[in-house]
Amino acid sequence: MHKDKAYDSWLEAVRNNRSCGLATVLHGEDAESFEPARVFLDEDGGLVSTIDDQTLAGAVHTRLKEKLVEDNAKGEIVKIALEDGGVVSIFVDIHHPPVQVMIFGAGHDAVPVAKYSISLGFDTTVVDARETFNNEKRFPSSERIIAQPKFYGEHINITKNTFVVIMNHHMEKDKESLVFALQSEAPYVGVLGPRSRREKMMDQLHEEGVSFSEFELSRMHNPIGLDIGAESSEEIAISILSEIIALSKGHRGGFLHDKNSIHKYPTRYEMPAGSVNG
Repeated sequence: MHKDKAYDSWLEAVRNNRSCGLATVLHGEDAESFEPARVFLDEDGGLVSTIDDQTLAGAVHTRLKEKLVEDNAKGEIVKIALEDGGVVSIFVDIHHPPVQVMIFGAGHDAVPVAKYSISLGFDTTVVDARETFNNEKRFPSSERIIAQPKFYGEHINITKNTFVVIMNHHMEKDKESLVFALQSEAPYVGVLGPRSRREKMMDQLHEEGVSFSEFELSRMHNPIGLDIGAESSEEIAISILSEIIALSKGHRGGFLHDKNSIHKYPTRYEMPAGSVNG
């Protein structure tokens, strides 16, 4: 039996927390032995196929590509009609890594954000150089990164599944965190504080020669969170995480009252227009 390159690629992608899909041709129960016929596809379009029939491989690739962008995709058997009138059954398995929430700042109001994030099943990381604040007692079950902004690149990995929350309560640290996050693959960069503070920060960055593309700015959210009248740290945390939940599922938030449909199944991390709010 030859090496199953498609399956090996699947295992490696899952280990590295990358979105990916694997389609396997199902053989009849009477087949005594067979070589695995599969197609692997990762989030960047990387393709590995062990299907000899190129027409079938193309059809499987197309179906796998469609499934991979579905937010709630689950493993299922799919039938593919062939040009000669035959039908082939394939099993499609999709892996999406869990949402990651990365909080820059370990102040008192970061504590409930991390707590509720963990309760939602999100991989949660707190970034702050102050060990007296960024410790296990305050942030149990969170990954903690002790690093100054100038060392972020050495210690921090932000992926397409990382939702960033910036709440250092320090203008310079917020600026450095914002530049680092917007230059990453993060689909969402939330900045705590009013619009006036954001504008001051952006003016300072402009004076320092730092500029952002339209795409980078489209991922910045400020003021942060959904408008639910939040006042306490706990309420603000719920507001922030509600926004993350909504955006990770392609929703805008708001009331469900009188809506004809509750659920929506968009492409993965579909960002609504007008993200930079205020």
